[in-house]
Amino acid sequence: MFLEVNKRCNLKCQHCDFWQRTDDDRDNYLSIAGRQALIGEFAELSPHGNVVICGGEPMLDLEDYFSLSKACRQHGVRALSVVNGTRIRNAALAERMMREGPHEISISLNSPDEKQHDETRGVRGAFRKAVNALRLLIEARERLGATSTKIYVMGLVYGSNYRSIDRFYDLVLNDIGADKLKLNFLQPSFGQAGETDPFFDAQGSVDPDEIGAILRECEAKYGLGFNPQWTEQVVMYFRSLNAATDRARGWGSSAQTQTHICNSYDRNIMVNHYGFARLCFATKFPGVTLKQPGDLRQFWLTSEAIRADMRKCNQFCGISHSVRRESSTAIGKQKMLDYQAAEPVLQTSDPTFAIAAGMRALARFNLRPAR
Repeated sequence: MFLEVNKRCNLKCQHCDFWQRTDDDRDNYLSIAGRQALIGEFAELSPHGNVVICGGEPMLDLEDYFSLSKACRQHGVRALSVVNGTRIRNAALAERMMREGPHEISISLNSPDEKQHDETRGVRGAFRKAVNALRLLIEARERLGATSTKIYVMGLVYGSNYRSIDRFYDLVLNDIGADKLKLNFLQPSFGQAGETDPFFDAQGSVDPDEIGAILRECEAKYGLGFNPQWTEQVVMYFRSLNAATDRARGWGSSAQTQTHICNSYDRNIMVNHYGFARLCFATKFPGVTLKQPGDLRQFWLTSEAIRADMRKCNQFCGISHSVRRESSTAIGKQKMLDYQAAEPVLQTSDPTFAIAAGMRALARFNLRPAR
Protein backbone atom coordinates (compact mmCIF):
# COMPACT_ATOMS: atom_id res chain seq x y z
CA MET A 1 0.00 0.00 0.00
CA PHE A 2 1.31 3.42 -1.01
CA LEU A 3 0.37 6.30 1.30
CA GLU A 4 0.97 9.86 0.15
CA VAL A 5 2.04 12.34 2.84
CA ASN A 6 2.23 15.57 0.85
CA LYS A 7 2.48 17.03 -2.65
CA ARG A 8 5.29 19.55 -2.35
CA CYS A 9 9.06 19.11 -2.69
CA ASN A 10 12.18 21.15 -1.94
CA LEU A 11 13.98 20.18 -5.17
CA LYS A 12 13.09 21.10 -8.75
CA CYS A 13 13.57 17.86 -10.63
CA GLN A 14 13.30 17.98 -14.41
CA HIS A 15 11.55 14.59 -14.45
CA CYS A 16 8.88 15.58 -11.91
CA ASP A 17 6.41 18.45 -11.53
CA PHE A 18 5.49 17.90 -7.88
CA TRP A 19 7.74 20.77 -6.80
CA GLN A 20 5.30 23.12 -8.57
CA ARG A 21 2.47 22.02 -6.28
CA THR A 22 1.48 23.06 -2.77
CA ASP A 23 -0.32 21.58 0.20
CA ASP A 24 -2.67 24.55 0.50
CA ASP A 25 -5.66 22.20 0.56
CA ARG A 26 -4.25 20.15 3.43
CA ASP A 27 -7.49 20.60 5.38
CA ASN A 28 -9.11 18.25 2.85
CA TYR A 29 -6.48 15.53 3.24
CA LEU A 30 -7.16 12.26 4.98
CA SER A 31 -6.01 12.88 8.55
CA ILE A 32 -2.90 11.25 9.97
CA ALA A 33 -5.17 9.32 12.34
CA GLY A 34 -7.15 8.16 9.32
CA ARG A 35 -3.97 7.00 7.59
CA GLN A 36 -2.82 5.21 10.73
CA ALA A 37 -6.18 3.41 10.83
CA LEU A 38 -5.70 2.40 7.18
CA ILE A 39 -2.33 0.90 8.07
CA GLY A 40 -4.06 -1.19 10.73
CA GLU A 41 -6.69 -2.36 8.25
CA PHE A 42 -4.04 -3.14 5.66
CA ALA A 43 -2.09 -5.16 8.21
CA GLU A 44 -5.14 -7.39 8.70
CA LEU A 45 -5.62 -7.72 4.95
CA SER A 46 -1.94 -8.40 4.21
CA PRO A 47 0.06 -9.24 7.37
CA HIS A 48 3.29 -9.63 5.38
CA GLY A 49 2.73 -6.57 3.21
CA ASN A 50 4.65 -3.34 2.76
CA VAL A 51 3.52 0.24 3.27
CA VAL A 52 5.33 2.82 1.12
CA ILE A 53 5.38 6.33 2.57
CA CYS A 54 5.63 8.76 -0.32
CA GLY A 55 5.13 12.35 -1.43
CA GLY A 56 6.27 14.94 -2.79
CA GLU A 57 9.21 14.83 -0.47
CA PRO A 58 7.60 13.10 2.52
CA MET A 59 10.28 14.14 5.02
CA LEU A 60 9.26 17.79 4.68
CA ASP A 61 6.47 16.84 7.10
CA LEU A 62 8.71 15.07 9.57
CA GLU A 63 6.28 14.26 12.38
CA ASP A 64 3.63 13.01 9.94
CA TYR A 65 6.32 10.87 8.33
CA PHE A 66 7.43 9.26 11.58
CA SER A 67 3.87 8.79 12.80
CA LEU A 68 3.19 6.57 9.78
CA SER A 69 6.43 4.60 10.01
CA LYS A 70 5.78 3.99 13.72
CA ALA A 71 2.23 2.85 12.94
CA CYS A 72 3.68 0.31 10.51
CA ARG A 73 6.01 -0.99 13.21
CA GLN A 74 3.16 -1.21 15.71
CA HIS A 75 0.99 -3.19 13.28
CA GLY A 76 3.80 -5.50 12.18
CA VAL A 77 4.04 -4.48 8.51
CA ARG A 78 7.17 -3.22 6.81
CA ALA A 79 7.52 0.47 6.02
CA LEU A 80 9.40 1.57 2.90
CA SER A 81 10.23 5.06 1.73
CA VAL A 82 12.16 6.81 -1.04
CA VAL A 83 13.40 10.28 -0.03
CA ASN A 84 15.80 12.81 -1.52
CA GLY A 85 18.06 12.89 1.56
CA THR A 86 18.01 16.64 2.11
CA ARG A 87 16.42 16.38 5.58
CA ILE A 88 18.85 13.77 6.94
CA ARG A 89 21.54 16.24 7.89
CA ASN A 90 22.97 14.99 11.18
CA ALA A 91 23.65 11.90 13.26
CA ALA A 92 20.65 12.49 15.54
CA LEU A 93 18.12 12.35 12.71
CA ALA A 94 19.91 9.38 11.13
CA GLU A 95 19.60 7.53 14.45
CA ARG A 96 15.92 8.44 14.67
CA MET A 97 15.47 6.93 11.22
CA MET A 98 16.98 3.70 12.54
CA ARG A 99 14.74 3.64 15.63
CA GLU A 100 11.43 4.98 14.31
CA GLY A 101 11.71 5.26 10.56
CA PRO A 102 11.07 2.88 7.68
CA HIS A 103 12.52 -0.61 7.59
CA GLU A 104 13.79 0.13 4.09
CA ILE A 105 15.16 3.58 3.29
CA SER A 106 16.04 4.55 -0.27
CA ILE A 107 17.80 7.77 -1.19
CA SER A 108 17.29 9.02 -4.75
CA LEU A 109 20.30 9.66 -6.97
CA ASN A 110 20.05 10.69 -10.61
CA SER A 111 23.65 10.06 -11.49
CA PRO A 112 27.06 9.11 -10.09
CA ASP A 113 28.19 12.49 -11.37
CA GLU A 114 27.58 15.37 -8.96
CA LYS A 115 27.08 18.02 -11.62
CA GLN A 116 24.62 15.89 -13.57
CA HIS A 117 22.62 15.00 -10.48
CA ASP A 118 22.36 18.60 -9.37
CA GLU A 119 21.38 19.78 -12.85
CA THR A 120 18.55 17.25 -13.20
CA ARG A 121 17.44 17.80 -9.61
CA GLY A 122 17.36 21.55 -10.12
CA VAL A 123 19.22 22.52 -6.94
CA ARG A 124 22.95 22.93 -6.46
CA GLY A 125 24.31 20.82 -3.61
CA ALA A 126 21.59 18.16 -3.88
CA PHE A 127 24.13 15.43 -4.68
CA ARG A 128 26.29 16.15 -1.65
CA LYS A 129 23.25 16.18 0.62
CA ALA A 130 22.03 12.85 -0.74
CA VAL A 131 25.42 11.16 -0.40
CA ASN A 132 25.91 12.65 3.07
CA ALA A 133 22.51 11.30 4.12
CA LEU A 134 23.50 7.83 2.96
CA ARG A 135 26.76 7.94 4.91
CA LEU A 136 24.98 9.21 8.03
CA LEU A 137 22.41 6.41 7.80
CA ILE A 138 25.06 3.72 7.33
CA GLU A 139 27.06 5.05 10.28
CA ALA A 140 23.95 5.22 12.48
CA ARG A 141 22.97 1.67 11.57
CA GLU A 142 26.41 0.39 12.53
CA ARG A 143 26.43 2.42 15.75
CA LEU A 144 23.01 1.14 16.85
CA GLY A 145 23.31 -2.36 15.46
CA ALA A 146 20.11 -1.85 13.47
CA THR A 147 21.00 -4.60 11.01
CA SER A 148 17.41 -5.21 9.90
CA THR A 149 17.13 -1.73 8.34
CA LYS A 150 18.02 -1.70 4.65
CA ILE A 151 19.71 1.32 3.08
CA TYR A 152 19.37 1.55 -0.69
CA VAL A 153 19.97 4.00 -3.49
CA MET A 154 17.18 4.51 -6.03
CA GLY A 155 18.95 5.42 -9.25
CA LEU A 156 17.35 6.97 -12.32
CA VAL A 157 18.62 5.82 -15.73
CA TYR A 158 18.08 8.03 -18.80
CA GLY A 159 19.73 9.12 -22.03
CA SER A 160 22.54 11.24 -20.58
CA ASN A 161 23.67 8.80 -17.89
CA TYR A 162 22.99 5.22 -18.97
CA ARG A 163 26.60 4.74 -20.07
CA SER A 164 27.60 5.52 -16.47
CA ILE A 165 25.73 2.60 -14.87
CA ASP A 166 29.04 0.87 -14.05
CA ARG A 167 30.28 3.97 -12.22
CA PHE A 168 26.89 4.16 -10.50
CA TYR A 169 27.32 0.67 -9.05
CA ASP A 170 30.90 1.41 -8.03
CA LEU A 171 29.86 4.58 -6.19
CA VAL A 172 26.91 2.99 -4.39
CA LEU A 173 28.37 -0.40 -3.50
CA ASN A 174 32.09 0.29 -3.08
CA ASP A 175 32.40 3.97 -2.11
CA ILE A 176 29.22 4.69 -0.16
CA GLY A 177 28.64 1.10 0.96
CA ALA A 178 24.85 1.01 0.59
CA ASP A 179 23.11 -2.37 0.45
CA LYS A 180 21.83 -2.07 -3.10
CA LEU A 181 21.45 0.16 -6.13
CA LYS A 182 17.91 -0.11 -7.46
CA LEU A 183 17.57 1.00 -11.05
CA ASN A 184 14.51 2.95 -12.11
CA PHE A 185 14.30 3.81 -15.78
CA LEU A 186 13.10 7.01 -17.39
CA GLN A 187 9.34 7.24 -17.74
CA PRO A 188 7.00 10.18 -18.34
CA SER A 189 7.46 12.90 -15.74
CA PHE A 190 5.68 12.49 -12.42
CA GLY A 191 2.69 14.78 -12.16
CA GLN A 192 3.25 16.17 -15.66
CA ALA A 193 1.69 19.63 -15.64
CA GLY A 194 1.71 20.61 -19.32
CA GLU A 195 0.89 19.08 -22.68
CA THR A 196 4.56 18.38 -23.40
CA ASP A 197 7.25 16.57 -21.42
CA PRO A 198 10.66 18.05 -22.36
CA PHE A 199 12.79 15.82 -20.12
CA PHE A 200 11.13 12.59 -21.25
CA ASP A 201 11.49 13.65 -24.86
CA ALA A 202 15.13 14.73 -24.60
CA GLN A 203 16.34 11.86 -22.42
CA GLY A 204 14.48 8.93 -23.99
CA SER A 205 17.19 8.18 -26.56
CA VAL A 206 18.83 5.10 -25.06
CA ASP A 207 20.36 2.43 -27.28
CA PRO A 208 18.46 -0.76 -26.31
CA ASP A 209 21.22 -3.21 -27.21
CA GLU A 210 23.89 -1.10 -25.57
CA ILE A 211 22.05 -0.79 -22.26
CA GLY A 212 21.42 -4.53 -22.31
CA ALA A 213 25.16 -5.14 -22.74
CA ILE A 214 25.98 -2.66 -19.98
CA LEU A 215 23.61 -4.38 -17.55
CA ARG A 216 25.10 -7.80 -18.33
CA GLU A 217 28.63 -6.47 -17.85
CA CYS A 218 27.70 -4.93 -14.49
CA GLU A 219 25.97 -8.15 -13.45
CA ALA A 220 29.19 -10.09 -14.01
CA LYS A 221 31.46 -7.43 -12.48
CA TYR A 222 29.46 -6.84 -9.29
CA GLY A 223 27.82 -10.27 -8.87
CA LEU A 224 24.32 -8.85 -9.17
CA GLY A 225 22.50 -12.00 -10.27
CA PHE A 226 20.02 -10.29 -12.57
CA ASN A 227 16.83 -11.98 -13.66
CA PRO A 228 17.27 -12.43 -17.46
CA GLN A 229 13.60 -11.70 -18.08
CA TRP A 230 13.95 -8.34 -16.36
CA THR A 231 16.99 -7.47 -18.46
CA GLU A 232 15.08 -8.41 -21.61
CA GLN A 233 12.19 -6.20 -20.53
CA VAL A 234 14.52 -3.23 -20.04
CA VAL A 235 15.82 -3.70 -23.58
CA MET A 236 12.26 -4.05 -24.89
CA TYR A 237 11.23 -0.92 -23.00
CA PHE A 238 13.81 1.27 -24.69
CA ARG A 239 13.02 -0.27 -28.09
CA SER A 240 9.43 0.79 -27.48
CA LEU A 241 10.54 4.25 -26.40
CA ASN A 242 12.68 4.72 -29.49
CA ALA A 243 9.73 3.76 -31.70
CA ALA A 244 7.45 6.38 -30.16
CA THR A 245 6.69 9.16 -32.65
CA ASP A 246 5.03 11.46 -30.11
CA ARG A 247 7.28 10.96 -27.09
CA ALA A 248 7.26 14.70 -26.40
CA ARG A 249 3.65 14.38 -25.17
CA GLY A 250 4.74 12.32 -22.17
CA TRP A 251 1.71 10.76 -20.53
CA GLY A 252 -0.34 11.94 -23.49
CA SER A 253 1.72 9.88 -25.93
CA SER A 254 -0.13 7.25 -27.93
CA ALA A 255 2.92 4.96 -27.79
CA GLN A 256 3.08 1.92 -25.54
CA THR A 257 5.49 -0.81 -24.50
CA GLN A 258 5.60 -3.70 -26.95
CA THR A 259 4.63 -6.20 -24.24
CA HIS A 260 2.71 -6.01 -20.97
CA ILE A 261 5.19 -5.79 -18.08
CA CYS A 262 3.11 -4.46 -15.17
CA ASN A 263 1.19 -6.25 -12.44
CA SER A 264 0.38 -3.42 -10.07
CA TYR A 265 -3.23 -4.59 -10.01
CA ASP A 266 -2.28 -7.84 -8.28
CA ARG A 267 -0.13 -6.37 -5.53
CA ASN A 268 -0.59 -2.64 -5.00
CA ILE A 269 -3.08 -0.24 -3.49
CA MET A 270 -2.31 3.46 -3.91
CA VAL A 271 -4.06 5.81 -1.44
CA ASN A 272 -3.72 9.50 -2.20
CA HIS A 273 -3.85 12.51 0.10
CA TYR A 274 -7.65 12.53 0.12
CA GLY A 275 -8.11 8.85 0.94
CA PHE A 276 -8.90 7.87 -2.64
CA ALA A 277 -7.67 4.36 -3.48
CA ARG A 278 -6.61 2.90 -6.84
CA LEU A 279 -4.68 -0.17 -7.96
CA CYS A 280 -1.99 1.98 -9.59
CA PHE A 281 -1.05 5.64 -9.81
CA ALA A 282 -2.76 6.15 -13.19
CA THR A 283 -5.90 8.23 -12.88
CA LYS A 284 -7.47 6.63 -15.96
CA PHE A 285 -8.52 3.63 -13.88
CA PRO A 286 -11.38 3.97 -11.38
CA GLY A 287 -11.02 3.77 -7.64
CA VAL A 288 -12.96 4.52 -4.48
CA THR A 289 -12.87 6.99 -1.62
CA LEU A 290 -12.15 5.14 1.61
CA LYS A 291 -14.72 6.46 4.07
CA GLN A 292 -15.09 3.85 6.80
CA PRO A 293 -13.43 0.73 8.22
CA GLY A 294 -13.68 -2.16 5.81
CA ASP A 295 -13.64 -0.03 2.64
CA LEU A 296 -10.02 -0.92 1.90
CA ARG A 297 -10.72 -4.66 2.11
CA GLN A 298 -13.91 -4.29 0.09
CA PHE A 299 -12.13 -2.40 -2.67
CA TRP A 300 -9.35 -4.99 -2.91
CA LEU A 301 -11.72 -7.94 -3.01
CA THR A 302 -14.21 -6.52 -5.50
CA SER A 303 -12.00 -4.95 -8.19
CA GLU A 304 -11.73 -7.75 -10.73
CA ALA A 305 -13.32 -5.63 -13.48
CA ILE A 306 -10.68 -2.95 -12.93
CA ARG A 307 -7.95 -5.58 -13.00
CA ALA A 308 -9.26 -6.93 -16.29
CA ASP A 309 -8.84 -3.48 -17.87
CA MET A 310 -5.43 -2.96 -16.31
CA ARG A 311 -4.12 -6.22 -17.77
CA LYS A 312 -4.47 -4.58 -21.20
CA CYS A 313 -2.51 -1.46 -20.22
CA ASN A 314 0.95 -1.01 -21.74
CA GLN A 315 1.76 2.52 -20.57
CA PHE A 316 5.42 3.36 -20.11
CA CYS A 317 5.12 3.43 -16.32
CA GLY A 318 5.09 -0.39 -16.45
CA ILE A 319 8.90 -0.29 -16.18
CA SER A 320 8.71 1.43 -12.78
CA HIS A 321 10.24 -0.35 -9.83
CA SER A 322 6.90 0.00 -8.03
CA VAL A 323 4.75 -1.85 -10.55
CA ARG A 324 6.84 -4.04 -12.86
CA ARG A 325 6.03 -7.73 -12.98
CA GLU A 326 9.57 -9.10 -12.99
CA SER A 327 12.00 -8.86 -10.10
CA SER A 328 15.37 -7.49 -11.18
CA THR A 329 17.24 -10.40 -9.59
CA ALA A 330 17.07 -14.15 -10.07
CA ILE A 331 16.88 -14.63 -6.30
CA GLY A 332 13.80 -12.43 -6.09
CA LYS A 333 12.25 -14.27 -9.02
CA GLN A 334 12.94 -17.68 -7.46
CA LYS A 335 11.40 -16.66 -4.16
CA MET A 336 8.24 -15.75 -6.00
CA LEU A 337 8.19 -19.06 -7.91
CA ASP A 338 8.81 -21.10 -4.76
CA TYR A 339 5.96 -19.35 -2.99
CA GLN A 340 3.55 -19.89 -5.86
CA ALA A 341 4.51 -23.58 -6.03
CA ALA A 342 3.71 -23.95 -2.33
CA GLU A 343 0.48 -21.93 -2.59
CA PRO A 344 -0.78 -22.40 -6.19
CA VAL A 345 -4.08 -20.62 -5.50
CA LEU A 346 -2.20 -17.36 -4.89
CA GLN A 347 -1.59 -15.76 -8.26
CA THR A 348 0.08 -12.54 -7.15
CA SER A 349 3.54 -11.85 -8.60
CA ASP A 350 4.90 -10.48 -5.32
CA PRO A 351 4.99 -12.77 -2.26
CA THR A 352 4.75 -9.83 0.12
CA PHE A 353 1.23 -9.25 -1.18
CA ALA A 354 0.30 -12.91 -1.41
CA ILE A 355 -1.97 -12.83 1.63
CA ALA A 356 -4.12 -10.19 -0.03
CA ALA A 357 -4.40 -12.32 -3.16
CA GLY A 358 -5.39 -15.25 -0.98
CA MET A 359 -8.11 -13.15 0.60
CA ARG A 360 -9.52 -12.53 -2.88
CA ALA A 361 -9.48 -16.26 -3.61
CA LEU A 362 -11.21 -17.07 -0.33
CA ALA A 363 -13.83 -14.40 -0.96
CA ARG A 364 -14.86 -16.08 -4.20
CA PHE A 365 -15.88 -19.14 -2.19
CA ASN A 366 -17.40 -17.22 0.75
CA LEU A 367 -14.75 -18.61 3.09
CA ARG A 368 -13.07 -16.88 5.97
CA PRO A 369 -9.35 -17.12 6.73
CA ALA A 370 -8.32 -18.72 10.00
CA ARG A 371 -7.21 -16.28 12.68
